[in-house]
Amino acid sequence: MASLDTEQAAATMTDSPNKVLLDEANELPHWFHARKTRPIWARELESEQQIQTLEGMETVQAGHYLCRGEAGDIWPQAKEQLGKRYSPTDEISPDGWRNYVPRSDAEGVMAIPIDHSFGVQTSWGQLIGKPSDFLVKNFHDRDVPYPDDVWIVDQKLFCETYERVTN
Repeated sequence: MASLDTEQAAATMTDSPNKVLLDEANELPHWFHARKTRPIWARELESEQQIQTLEGMETVQAGHYLCRGEAGDIWPQAKEQLGKRYSPTDEISPDGWRNYVPRSDAEGVMAIPIDHSFGVQTSWGQLIGKPSDFLVKNFHDRDVPYPDDVWIVDQKLFCETYERVTN
């Protein structure tokens, strides 16, 4: 009889809403390790909001952060994830956005370019990527074929704000 952990892992593999896309990505030898290099601005939301990101409309819960990149791109992030990836600075804009810089000890992400339009189902909504956008997952999920947390980063923004990690 399989252990509960083995059964849960098998269920996760077959129940992933992104299974077809992840199967395609996992067959390619192009996943690579990358880290953010550019600062962002972020502010905590006091109430739930609908926001328009480059990849689609998303619902952001109160207590989560709304992040804004240098190109004006907007995305949500949970407080604990923000703290794992960025450190706050003392710089605060007049409209309440705080500047955050990438943490030097952040693990980073695993990323792979996808050569066609594609969609990803996340816990916060459906995201749509264009050809050459990047499918991204947390670095700690590097050996997980069907992680719960995957997202899309626009190709131009990825190239401007991430760099490959060469170990």
